[in-house]
Amino acid sequence: MDDLNARVTAAATDWAITRPHIQIPRVAPLARLLATAAPFADAEALTTQARATLWVFAVDDFFDSRTTSMPELRRFTASCTATLAGRHPDSSATPLSDGLAEIRDEVAQYQLFARLADLWNDGVLQVLRGMLDEARWAHEYRTRGPTALPDLTRYLHSAYRSIGGPAHFRTVFATLGDASTPHCVPSLLRLEKEASLVVRLANDLRSQAKETQEGTVNAVLILQQQALARGLPASAALRAARQTVGHQLAHHLTRCQELSRHPVTATGRLESVLSTTAALAAAFYRDGDFLPASDE
Repeated sequence: MDDLNARVTAAATDWAITRPHIQIPRVAPLARLLATAAPFADAEALTTQARATLWVFAVDDFFDSRTTSMPELRRFTASCTATLAGRHPDSSATPLSDGLAEIRDEVAQYQLFARLADLWNDGVLQVLRGMLDEARWAHEYRTRGPTALPDLTRYLHSAYRSIGGPAHFRTVFATLGDASTPHCVPSLLRLEKEASLVVRLANDLRSQAKETQEGTVNAVLILQQQALARGLPASAALRAARQTVGHQLAHHLTRCQELSRHPVTATGRLESVLSTTAALAAAFYRDGDFLPASDE
């Protein structure tokens, strides 16, 4: 596994160096997670997965930038939508949106992609739409305060997508080569949602303090504000919110493990990879981040 990790890290780093929008410090921890989750995979498949997810990270940076307006974000999403539809993007295209065409072309080289293309495109669009929702909520929260926040159910409906799960996991489906995958999509999508919720909630717990300072919406903030509205003191409200998010994370992780114990694919490897990825991400976010702050 160490050799696999080293090969994926080297290949993804060589690629990232020539793309200024990719944050190179993210490469090594991401490659290690991918190699640990799928030690049976070849380095080329894991490198493709890494590149796709590094692109999603870069898009997330773009959406989180306080200097990017909502109209700019909508134009970016429209440009990506045109790319996925096979249309030439308009003059609003950027190196980041152009990067989607490169990623899609790379994933398309895998044999299963022809049967999963619509599913993969939809996964990317789900991520972008989820990010748009979050950007809009953040803008409204900064403008109007807690009354603008969505409830937790509505937030998670978008947030399990905006964390990047549909794009990442559908790249896994296309690249790992299990021929039974196209016949098992409904079951795999149930597991994808549970795994994505685990990653989202773990990320929210990890980034809560930073995102509160930034005015970014996450699960902890939503529950904390609800507790404050009920009259809880600030420290108790935050503690109760983090505890509830932790319980939900554990619930969805248990669901991942249950679903992976009853695989529907021919090898069961996809189910194992999704469940293991969720568990590894939850453990990783307890102690760090893919792009640590300068004071960590």
